[in-house]
Amino acid sequence: MKQLKKPLETFQQFDTLTDLPPRVFFAAHRYIQGPGELGRLGYYLGFIGSTKPGVLIPSDLPASIGETVSAGLVQHEVFFRAFSGECCYAAVATHVEAWSKESVDSVIVVGGGKAIDTAKCVASRLGVPLVVCPTLASSDAPCSAAAVVYTEAGEFEVVEYFPSNPDVVVMDTQVVVNAPVRFFTAGIADALATGYEAKATSTNQRGRSMLGARVTLAAQLLSAQCSATIHELAERATNDVRERKLTPAVEDVIEANTLLSGTGFESGGLAGAHGVATALTSIHAVEKKFLHGEMVAVGLLTQLMLENDQQEFIKVKTLLFKLGLPTSFRALGIDWEMESIDSLINIALGLPFLHNMPFEVNAQNLRAAIEQVDAVA
Repeated sequence: MKQLKKPLETFQQFDTLTDLPPRVFFAAHRYIQGPGELGRLGYYLGFIGSTKPGVLIPSDLPASIGETVSAGLVQHEVFFRAFSGECCYAAVATHVEAWSKESVDSVIVVGGGKAIDTAKCVASRLGVPLVVCPTLASSDAPCSAAAVVYTEAGEFEVVEYFPSNPDVVVMDTQVVVNAPVRFFTAGIADALATGYEAKATSTNQRGRSMLGARVTLAAQLLSAQCSATIHELAERATNDVRERKLTPAVEDVIEANTLLSGTGFESGGLAGAHGVATALTSIHAVEKKFLHGEMVAVGLLTQLMLENDQQEFIKVKTLLFKLGLPTSFRALGIDWEMESIDSLINIALGLPFLHNMPFEVNAQNLRAAIEQVDAVA
């Protein structure tokens, strides 16, 4: 068996090199977006010279998607494996063991965020290129070099960072339009936070991107454009998706949800919104019932409350409400008499994200922000 590659340490890539880390910009190597692109996978494998791909695909996807993938790879020797459950290390080890025996020369993943993150871990350990084919525009996972790993019980464990971003991202926009609209709006909330978090991180002289580096101007611009696109087009695009229409507004929002958000969060940094959202996964009922972007929606409102930016708070909350997204902790079903607010705060403060805010975030002001978000719900 070939020697498997080990993951990089999270958040520590540049911290030990110098007191002033370099600016670093990461991005997917190739991004392709349009209707029907999933059927052209065989052509895109030519970019990476792959002839024996391993395909990871959720067992609950419509059969038509698997058929499209198979038809597009008819000239290749393909090894399919089903994804189900969490992105956890036990699942990663199972796929690595199976595909190392088959000597696959690339990993293709078709599916949502957890399947994508699992494939990132598998491809990195096998040392082969990665092709990501999202079936949803629900998160910024497809373009990034990071994977959020959970325990088998579904609680956040670690963010794992890889030496390289995905080699090819193929976004079939017709597949996205045919998916449930809830995933689309969850991706909108995740993307909306991108500009606000990058601004907070870049304003803080000690703020660091996901790689422990300083934020580039390019990342700031992409992140700002991401949030601006959402503010301008999210409501119109969501209405179009509800009617299963693939319009220019939908295409723009899909790009914001996927490329701009994925590149922006990674090179621009995460802050209050994702600090709170990640901590929310520790509440079992919330993690099981709500999507990542829905938790980010509440996290973003908490960040704006921490910043005391009432104008942006109202603007963001109004948009989230129009899209049917949660706008309070109570909307996530949290009863603070049953759940420990102290535990949530301690977890959030123990993560690196809140420390990217351009002021000290402590238990006192974080508690006040959380309570204020619920008070004005």
